[in-house]
Amino acid sequence: MKKLAAFYFTGTGNTLYIVKRICEKLSAQYLSELIDVTQKGDLSKKLEGADLILLAFPIYGSAPPIPMREFVAKYGGSLKGKRIAIAETQYFFSGDGAASLGRAVEKCGGAVIAAEHFNMPNNLADSTIFPVKNGKELEKTLLRAQKRADKFAQNILEGKCARRGFGVFSHAVGYFCQRKFFRKNEAEKRKKLAIDPKKCVSCGLCAQKCPVGNLKKESGKIVPAGKCVLCYRCVNLCPQRAITLVGKNPPKAQYRGFRDTESRH
Repeated sequence: MKKLAAFYFTGTGNTLYIVKRICEKLSAQYLSELIDVTQKGDLSKKLEGADLILLAFPIYGSAPPIPMREFVAKYGGSLKGKRIAIAETQYFFSGDGAASLGRAVEKCGGAVIAAEHFNMPNNLADSTIFPVKNGKELEKTLLRAQKRADKFAQNILEGKCARRGFGVFSHAVGYFCQRKFFRKNEAEKRKKLAIDPKKCVSCGLCAQKCPVGNLKKESGKIVPAGKCVLCYRCVNLCPQRAITLVGKNPPKAQYRGFRDTESRH
């Protein structure tokens, strides 16, 4: 049986949900291994031994998350000559979200055979613009995502090449509507994570679950290191709702959605 290496980054579980669904549908032809790109160690052997590589990630301002960009930069040599599929999760639209990473992959010599965008629930819990929904409110979103994941996988099995986001119009929309402005202020956004000292009880959950070790417990307090990757995991997991990131208001509701407990790591 062929081997599929699914490399993913997930913040609050949406991307991992899609990855698992795709891998399940590809199981007739591929033996899948799921690999979090933030895990330590050399991942080159997992890349080199794969017949198909799946790169999956959420999109932030039409830009791939920092861990995924760093992954491609680090292992670009191992992507050369590989068949690669890209799954990008988003709340509303991204224009060229999948292609924004796909172009970097192709510069490394990888062949992007399929790319798709998956609309998923909002997890920006400290934002007042888009409401956070959970449970039964997400049933329609879940059904649409499942159908798209199934179709994406089926197209791969049948050898169909559908690459969403690679067109000129999509590129223009992604760059001029979002990515140009987001990337300009990305470094500043990484330092905006704030913890309300009146609410925080220093339980350490956020530090334990942070995928990049941005949060540390020092002298009984939780301290950010300024290298946040904007995944919103800590904002949605904090039992005291003491953390904000881009928004100024503490979460009125946290995103739980339909993610597995496993996606919380």
